[in-house]
Amino acid sequence: MTQAPEITVFRTDRPGIRKMLGDLEADIMEVVWSRPPEQGTTVRDVFEVLYDRRRQTKDTIAYTTVMNTMVRLERKKLLRAEKADQAYVYSPTLSHDEFVSHFVGRILEDLLVSFSGPTIERFDALADPDAAARARALLAGITRRRAAEESSAGSGEARSDLAGASPAGIDPPGDRRAYSRKKTRS
Repeated sequence: MTQAPEITVFRTDRPGIRKMLGDLEADIMEVVWSRPPEQGTTVRDVFEVLYDRRRQTKDTIAYTTVMNTMVRLERKKLLRAEKADQAYVYSPTLSHDEFVSHFVGRILEDLLVSFSGPTIERFDALADPDAAARARALLAGITRRRAAEESSAGSGEARSDLAGASPAGIDPPGDRRAYSRKKTRS
């Protein structure tokens, strides 16, 4: 299994995946996801698609900008790069649906941990009783996993095996302690 992507930003005023990624990062990931993952994508492939799109609006883009952004996406663990001849071939580490599911799970967990009272009240206000039950089951799973992580942290064991499938079908995020440390540095 690949490591979780390193993204700590969520912009509520942005549409779709732009809530977690910048505009160019989102454009690049959309191009990469539109291609068969086993085929891979080069910087040239992505550049040509973006150049053609932007040429229509008289908005230019440089090859090096696309290249640097793809390298940054690799560092964030959204892309995987393999050297092929004289170029790097990039593949997504997660499908579009896995990416969205991962971040929905992280956002829900942050809400449940930081604002459990109001979040649970909103669960009760959901019109769909099945959705409310899944949300409560997700909360119970998060609570159990976090309690197990805290107890295993005291014994010095790493418990990544507890990040199994959640009741709502959303993969819970990886090690929350590492994410929290990164968030507090800024």
